[in-house]
Amino acid sequence: MEGKSFSQIGGGCRSKLRRVIVSLGALAAASGLVSCSSTGGSYGPGAGSFDTVIVDAGHGGYDRGARACSGSPEKVLTLDTARRLADVLRRNGIRVIEVRTGDYFVTLGRRAAISNDTGRAVFVSIHYNWTTRAGAHGIEIYYKSLRSKRLAANILKETLRAYRTDNRGIKNRGFYVLRNNRRPAVLCELGFVSNPSDNGNVQSASVRQRLAEKIAAGILAEKAGRRP
Repeated sequence: MEGKSFSQIGGGCRSKLRRVIVSLGALAAASGLVSCSSTGGSYGPGAGSFDTVIVDAGHGGYDRGARACSGSPEKVLTLDTARRLADVLRRNGIRVIEVRTGDYFVTLGRRAAISNDTGRAVFVSIHYNWTTRAGAHGIEIYYKSLRSKRLAANILKETLRAYRTDNRGIKNRGFYVLRNNRRPAVLCELGFVSNPSDNGNVQSASVRQRLAEKIAAGILAEKAGRRP
């Protein structure tokens, strides 16, 4: 059959080939060889037992992060959201370590080290997105290790309830604070400050409070072992 398209194969052969393809597909699915989409399927083993959350406000100091189409830059929004998240988690009995509590810069290496030096912890990095395409909008959560995947999915499920925007899914990426982290770790992109609609929402303190509450709800769901 080499070099021939499916339509060029005789009827009897096509029928047999269909049966072979179906059988192979069933075998691959049964053996776990079929990959899952970024928003469904197997979420891996989960983050396991933890009692501490490392809350990482992205950027800071001379690193302004993304420039919003109006209003505060990313570094201001991430710090405000992270501080609100820390408050919500503490009210729910979770120990919190904040990577930064003011407008100063923390290196990526130091951010990862704080997490790596903390036992029974998960790492949650707060960011807002930017692109040259003004129409791009939505929330997406990144993870690297398989044990971080369910945490990412639980946070995504909750944060999509904070305000009306697009579901951009969970995505596996090798960002520094994820690939150099020995703890379950996620990076949250909570909306595009380059998009007028998303930016109009996230510039609101009440929306950032809802985002903080929903991220916390996702973390607590992961701690309870919920499958999204």
